Amino acid sequence: MSTREEIIQQADLLGYRGEKRKEYLKQEFKVLAQRTARKEELEAERAAKKEEAERAAKKEEAERAARKEELEAERAAKLEQEKMRLETEMKMLQAKIQAGIVKEETVGNASRLMTQ
Repeated sequence: MSTREEIIQQADLLGYRGEKRKEYLKQEFKVLAQRTARKEELEAERAAKKEEAERAAKKEEAERAARKEELEAERAAKLEQEKMRLETEMKMLQAKIQAGIVKEETVGNASRLMTQ
């Protein structure tokens, strides 16, 4: 039985009268109240779990985004470092060419490496 009306109808069908009816209704209403309270408690628990899962998902997404930014920054720093290394190497080769130590095609190779 799920509603007060159904409980009253059941008492009528069972033919309860007087004190017996009063006790039956009291007991059934008590059971109904307990079931209702438990149902509300379970719904509150489900809502809390859902909210916690959503918070955890948002936190995880934020951590993932932060890690992605960190990796991109590391990659950019490595690329910048490599660019500076190649520029330095090219300048050294140009200085050697001017001094007549290295052929000019070696500098062309270094220049192509920088543009890749």
